[in-house]
Amino acid sequence: MIRVIGSKIINLAALRTIERATFGKRLYELHCRIFDGVDEATFYAYVINSPAQWTRIKLFINARGETVGYCAVHRFAKQMRGRPCTIFRAEAGLLREYRGRSRTLWFGFAEAIKYRLQHPLCSLYYLGTFVHPGVYSMFSRYFQQYYPRHDQPVPESTAQFMSDLADAFHLEKVSASTPLVRKVGWITREAERDRAFWRTHPSPAVHYYITANPGYVCGQGLVTLVPLSFSNISASALHFLRHKIRHSLSSGDSIPNS
Repeated sequence: MIRVIGSKIINLAALRTIERATFGKRLYELHCRIFDGVDEATFYAYVINSPAQWTRIKLFINARGETVGYCAVHRFAKQMRGRPCTIFRAEAGLLREYRGRSRTLWFGFAEAIKYRLQHPLCSLYYLGTFVHPGVYSMFSRYFQQYYPRHDQPVPESTAQFMSDLADAFHLEKVSASTPLVRKVGWITREAERDRAFWRTHPSPAVHYYITANPGYVCGQGLVTLVPLSFSNISASALHFLRHKIRHSLSSGDSIPNS
């Protein structure tokens, strides 16, 4: 099996116009092998020409030198309820045969940690609109505090904050009765056996996600908020590293560098 063995980080702001156009075209071609439902203009608006103050894109590379996935991380400055806050967002995907080892999570998390250390007093959050149960499952495994979750209700003020944030990013509600389910359009390419796997998955978090957002197969996303406080980052980073070490020892692999 060909594995991910390397990576490359792209700073879009450092690219010349022609380089940016060439890179965007190649990344969209890869994106279309991972996702359905997103036209080129929408992809560019989300990933290449994002209005974020800061964007970095990590490319994942296999042993043949082929790019097999990406993770685009963006940082936004927002005013919410009259107070400034910083929001991290991301778009990420891997070709089907390379999924399942949380590679995309670590890149965005590491960038959030660096920003938290540089700005200890700011209000900092990650906002996702997860279009697949596998992503939600990954976050539920590693993060100590996140919303919504299967084992406790979302506080009313937090739910309203999440809905307001989703509105601020122009994410349209699917229904007024489900304010945390939004129209995204990104549909993960996968076989029917993959969807059957998730439908019968024993994890309560996966069951919760599919119940809350059955329309993920049509590109609907579940709004998910992770407060990036020092306590949540510390506990989650420790949990993540312990999991990787256990996996490394049990499989005989080294901890992946991408």
